[in-house]
Amino acid sequence: MQSLQDTKQTRRIQISGGSTYTISLPKKWVDELGIKNGDNMTIVKNSNRSMTVFLGLDSEKQAKKAIFTISQKDSEESIRRKIVALYLTGYKTIQINSKGVKILPEHSRLIKDLVRKSMIGTEIVESDSESITIQILTRLPELTFDVALKRMYLMTANMHREAMEALRKFDVNYGEEVVRMDDEVDRFSLYMMRTLVMAIQNSSMLYDVGLEQPSDCLNYRTVISRIERIADHAALIAKRIKFLKEPLEPRLVKELDALSEDAISCFENSILALTKKDYILAEKVASSIAQVIEKEKELMYGMKESKYSTIVKFTLEDIRRTAEYSSDIIETVVNETIHEIISEK
Repeated sequence: MQSLQDTKQTRRIQISGGSTYTISLPKKWVDELGIKNGDNMTIVKNSNRSMTVFLGLDSEKQAKKAIFTISQKDSEESIRRKIVALYLTGYKTIQINSKGVKILPEHSRLIKDLVRKSMIGTEIVESDSESITIQILTRLPELTFDVALKRMYLMTANMHREAMEALRKFDVNYGEEVVRMDDEVDRFSLYMMRTLVMAIQNSSMLYDVGLEQPSDCLNYRTVISRIERIADHAALIAKRIKFLKEPLEPRLVKELDALSEDAISCFENSILALTKKDYILAEKVASSIAQVIEKEKELMYGMKESKYSTIVKFTLEDIRRTAEYSSDIIETVVNETIHEIISEK
């Protein structure tokens, strides 16, 4: 167990020249970190009145190659979980080997589909009967966090609106296209989760991707998961169209459309409040979300029973969940910006 002396020390800062101050580093720490005389160090000023010091070449270090073995008895879900976990951890190369036998066709198909549908900037660079090697080609932070977040939420909002349009038009094929869009949202979700994990582990990368402090990673992890869930509910709306034998009653569709637009407006404004770090806007959006939830209850309780009432009720729930997940995003904004309305003594 490390002592306090091993992790925290107090050193006096000294002036060295007209515009430079110096501080000494504990020799034991320098030796343990492998810092040598003449090495470049990077200093970052954090927004929480602290500074971070790290090796100048820290951001260029690459994760080692990850190798694991599968058997023909392994389930597809187990293999998928392992690959996704290694991708999120930040490995640049993932090699899957079999135990001296051929990889089952269904396992090979799973791995290839996972790479193609779920992992941004990833390719299979080597493949034979007993081994498959995945290479993550995207070099962070080529796609900054803000850009990836914007693409993800725009796709999600578009999914929701198109799912409702497909429902209104009673278009099963259109609905299936919307469902396929969920794969793209999932790809961005995994990419951004990977970015957050790597940013927490690497102070240099934290600032390269546009984040200010490690706590941002925890907040944005919540935001990403909520956006992904909103996309899932949009896909569910689209999937249910195939269970209809005829279009829904126009009056009912109009009510669903109006509620849906209110919910998606709350979602878009929650992201706007997040990007602007706007406490006042966050509180306004929270009030709008409460109104959407109340309106959903009124429609649910006032709806007449029909042969499609179950589908309509599920659709109402999907719309309500969109508003509720937006509320989780708003809570993140409030937690980040609460200092705007308080005074400290």
